[in-house]
Amino acid sequence: DRRRGSLERPAQTGETISRVLCGLDPSRQARGAANPSANVVDSACGGAWAKRDAKRRRRRRRASELVLLAGIAAVVGVKLKVVDLNTVKAEVLSRVTGIYPDKDGAYAFLGSHYTSCGKSDEAIKACAKLVERNPNDASAHILLGKAYHKANRSEDAIESYKRALDLDGGSFEARLGLGETYSALRRHGEAIKFLEEAIRIKPRSANAHLSLGVALSNSGQYDKAMEAFRQAKELDPGIAETQVLSGKAYLKAGLADQAIQCFKDVILFDQGHAQARYSLGRACLQIGDRGLALDQQRALQTLDPELAEDLSALIGDD
Repeated sequence: DRRRGSLERPAQTGETISRVLCGLDPSRQARGAANPSANVVDSACGGAWAKRDAKRRRRRRRASELVLLAGIAAVVGVKLKVVDLNTVKAEVLSRVTGIYPDKDGAYAFLGSHYTSCGKSDEAIKACAKLVERNPNDASAHILLGKAYHKANRSEDAIESYKRALDLDGGSFEARLGLGETYSALRRHGEAIKFLEEAIRIKPRSANAHLSLGVALSNSGQYDKAMEAFRQAKELDPGIAETQVLSGKAYLKAGLADQAIQCFKDVILFDQGHAQARYSLGRACLQIGDRGLALDQQRALQTLDPELAEDLSALIGDD
């Protein structure tokens, strides 16, 4: 079969597919200011025209990327049921690694993607393969640590992060990961130690300040916790919204415990966050904790009566 023969050529096809897919990054669509041609248009035609043209370029680029992915998917035999770019890339790359199992960029993307969408087993498998192929790469161990942490395999996560620190003593990500993992284990002293070290390396990391605030609050150091939360919000005013979105993603993936932790962290950070309380109430109902759901409904009565009424209806139907 001529078509099958083309797939069996030495790594050329797999190399091309992997390189192309790992180079497609949806976030680059938001970086029009970094595009010199966009800057020329902006200065020549004015902001409104430049924005319109940039929007058209982004649409064309995304359409062309999806067409390219669909074509590659047809080559490797993937049936596409979704249009989310990262999900499409993951489906195609998972097939590519089955044909050409030596594509490190594919394993790195798959590990990050599966971790972010709550597919723990797939994430660990991809990251473990990456570590197997790159045992002296600190970033590979960090990815594996993140996958273990999301899967609630805390001791395995700690081992991976410590290995990353052995390989790169100045790693911010390894320290942040250790701090967050120790915090989840309620080992507050160790959590605070590593999170403070992470902040010394990267003092403008809102996530590090937020995680430090959670660890400090859980250890009873409330004044210091409030200061850490204040700094996190100053560095990134939208950080609470990001946490709520992460919690909702976990909830959709059926990971209620992780979702609840996200919502609780937001409420610790901002007790008047109505959407976090509403989402926490819904998540609690999923695991049968009606009492905590009722607590959120009572708090919402003054924060957002409409959300309080919606949550009350859900509690009544439960």
